[in-house]
Amino acid sequence: MSDLHKPLGQKKEKPDFSKWRAPALGALGLGALSLAAYVFIDARTEEKEVVALGSETEIKTIVKTEQFDTLEPPSDNIDTPGSAFKPLSPLEPLDSDSTPQRTAVVKDNPAFKPLAVPRSNRTPGIAIKDLVEQSEFGPLPRVSQGGMRPLDAYSQSSGNIGANRVAIIVGGLGLSQTGTQSAIKELPSEITLGFSPFGNSLQRWMQVARREGHEVSLQLPMEPLGYPTIDPGPQTLTSKASVGENLGNLRWSLGRMTNYPLVTNYLGAGLTNKDTKIRPILQEIKNRGLAFFDDGSVDSSIAIAIANDIRLPYLRGNAVIDSRRDANFIRSQLSALEGLAKQQGYAVGTATAFPDTIAVIKAWAINAQKRGILIVPASNLVKDFKR
Repeated sequence: MSDLHKPLGQKKEKPDFSKWRAPALGALGLGALSLAAYVFIDARTEEKEVVALGSETEIKTIVKTEQFDTLEPPSDNIDTPGSAFKPLSPLEPLDSDSTPQRTAVVKDNPAFKPLAVPRSNRTPGIAIKDLVEQSEFGPLPRVSQGGMRPLDAYSQSSGNIGANRVAIIVGGLGLSQTGTQSAIKELPSEITLGFSPFGNSLQRWMQVARREGHEVSLQLPMEPLGYPTIDPGPQTLTSKASVGENLGNLRWSLGRMTNYPLVTNYLGAGLTNKDTKIRPILQEIKNRGLAFFDDGSVDSSIAIAIANDIRLPYLRGNAVIDSRRDANFIRSQLSALEGLAKQQGYAVGTATAFPDTIAVIKAWAINAQKRGILIVPASNLVKDFKR
């Protein structure tokens, strides 16, 4: 009965909004995730860029060979542990396997050689069971009892050994289905792909990327300039959080997918220059057998100096090649990386999976070898330490 036909003076019934409550909350949650994704993709241009690499004597690495069982690939995102586990306390760091050794000079020369593991044990996209710790945060990377690290097992070898090596990490994957699929299919397999922990179906995308021959990395959201106005997401590692809170958020990110040999900062100008805050994070990364990539966007970062102190395998970027989303600028940055690689033997660039960026990198890579440039996965330029 409409209001026009109701008798005068009759009390109007209150509308029942309860049935809309769940959809509304869901929409709000999706909106928050979309906002975090937008910030994760675009906020990097607010950070400063460029750190130069040095050149020192190469340090060779000896790694043991092991045989492993593999985990069956899941049907979707790994959001929950797959088996029984002993809960981890985010307040308790892993036991350290070494004593920090402070050094006066950071030696950046790459000294990591991807392990030659039989193909039967390197099934793309399937995690090695002995390198997974089941936890309430999801499947976390760990060092096997025999000393094998995720860095050893999941690094993708290009077969290119020599001078003039260039590594590029294209990040922001998992947030956009179109962008993620384009990066995986269009970019050469030597390009390392970086996934945001806030992405969807990360385990599926990782498996597709690995089948296409790409090495993958995980991006760790860190406090940027202007935080919390600029907020990469709810699990951002911050300078105000306790060590335990940061370890809990770090483990949340690490548990979002598997099969990555290294992690990288995303932003971090408010965190990577604070020793007492960033050091426990880097120590946990080391103890889990990973390498750390500092993208070079924060010139005040002390992460590489700390990595050298604690003997955490690391890599440092030279430039964000698409800090300006202009095709000509991206080409000029790639040319600069080539020049640096020919000068010192190697160079490292980072980018985001924007359509123009993918198109320019794809075109640049076609004739790179004819110009004397060897494109290699990022792990191939990691500075490692003798174990």
